[in-house]
This record gives sequence, structure tokens and C-alpha cells, in this order.
Amino acid sequence: MKAKIVAGALYAALLAIAALAYADEGHGFPEPNGFRDVPWGASEETLRFRIRTQSCDVVDATVDFGTRRCVATGSVTFGHVPPNAVFFYFRNDMLVAWQISAHPRFRETLARSLMAQYGKPTVVYKGNHVTWRGRTCDLDFVGGAVQDTIVAVTKAELMTREAERRDRTHRAATRP
Repeated sequence: MKAKIVAGALYAALLAIAALAYADEGHGFPEPNGFRDVPWGASEETLRFRIRTQSCDVVDATVDFGTRRCVATGSVTFGHVPPNAVFFYFRNDMLVAWQISAHPRFRETLARSLMAQYGKPTVVYKGNHVTWRGRTCDLDFVGGAVQDTIVAVTKAELMTREAERRDRTHRAATRP
């Protein structure tokens, strides 16, 4: 229990450091502060109280964000768009990312909604991929042939994933 409290405090400090580090870089879009009325850092219990979920389970942190993922029920929408799936990711019982997948027929509606809510993307890639980079989180939209995906993730989670990736690479390189 004590280790979980210490880990949570360290993660909160990491989130604050990430926010300060990116504050000086001139990033600026009206960032999501979580998902609807579930703020970044909220517990899984808070999510389940405010948004209907069908399941929550452990995930592989090398593949997904966080260490746990909750799947919303089919009643959760993104504006007027009924998504194929809505996922919420947690690390140390704190919301660190969310993802929405929708059919490409809703691409134009999603694009208009994202532009209205977040303004012009800060990065435009080739194809159907744009990113809004903010001080405390990034928001990605990737259009695909089968489904479109919107992902919002905290800078702290991105930094944690990168540190874990470097640690795995270092351990693999030093094994006999």
C-alpha cells in the first residue's frame, strides 16, 4: 500500500514536471483535461461512476497506454458520433489516456468536431494523420481504411512509456 502511494506521488510529480517543461515551448491549443467530466488523474472508480463501462482489465504496458484499460458501453458517444469503441487507460489508478475508434463514414463529422473544439492541428502528417500537441497532453487523429482513431494521452504517460522502453532496451542489451 505504501509503495502504491509513493508511486502515485511520483507519477503526480512527473505530470507536473511535464506540464512545466512544455509550458515554455509555446504549445497552445485548448487541451482536453480528461474525458468529459472525468479529469486526467481521476481513479478508475470515478470513471465507472461517471461513465458506463462494460469491463476493466489489466493490459500490457508495452503495447497499450497505462497498465489497466476500461471499455465504455455502446451508449457513450463522441458528440453525435456513435464510436465503435471507447477505451480509457489508467496507470497507478489514474486516468492517463483515452481512445475512440469510429467508422470512416464519420470522418468529416469528427474532423469538424475536433477543429471546432481544439482549433488547427499543431502537426499535420502525410495521409489522414494530425496531432494537437499541448502542454500537458497530445491529441492524435488517425484516419484508417477500416476505422478512424482519436487518442488523447498525457505527457506524463508519454514520458513514462519512453522511460520504460529505454529501460527494457538497456536490460536486453546487458543480458548475457
